[in-house]
Amino acid sequence: MAAYNDFVTQNASSVKANVDVSARSVGAPVKKVAFSFEKAAGDINGSIWRVARISPFAKILSFKLATDAIAGLTDLDIGFYKVSDVSVATAIDKDCIKDGLDPHTGQTALVEMYVPDLANIGKEAYLIAGVTAADAKKYGAFDVALTGNTAGTATGTIAGILEYVE
Repeated sequence: MAAYNDFVTQNASSVKANVDVSARSVGAPVKKVAFSFEKAAGDINGSIWRVARISPFAKILSFKLATDAIAGLTDLDIGFYKVSDVSVATAIDKDCIKDGLDPHTGQTALVEMYVPDLANIGKEAYLIAGVTAADAKKYGAFDVALTGNTAGTATGTIAGILEYVE
C-alpha cells in the first residue's frame, strides 16, 4: 500500500474530501465581525441579540466578548439561530459556542469565549452545532447570537469580535 498523499478532511481518513477544503488546506482570508450594542432595561430574560450572519460552512476561529457590569445578566449563551425564523427565534444550538457565561460583574477587556478542543479545531459551524450537512444547506445561513437566559433589567454595553473563515 502506498503512503497517503492528499489533503485531509476533518477526522482525517483515506477517504477523499467531499467538500471544499481550500480554507483548511490552502488558507483563506479571515473575516471579522465587530459588534457593540446597548442592552436595554426592557431586554428581559430570553432576549436574543443577533450579532452576525455566517455560512453554516464557516470555520469559527475566535469569539471574544466584553461587557459592562450588567446586574442580572448572569446566564448568557452564545450560539446559532435559524435565519428564516427570526420572529419565533428558533435555535439551532443556542449555546454551542459558549454556555452559561456569567458576565454580570463586567469584563472590561475582550475575553476569548470560544476555545475549541482538539476535536473541534477547524470544524464548520454546522458541525459545532450538531447539524447534518443536508440541514445546513437547507438553512442557508446561521445567525450568531447571544441569548440572555437571565438578562435582568439593567442596561449596559455588550461588545465583541467574531473571527471566521469561509
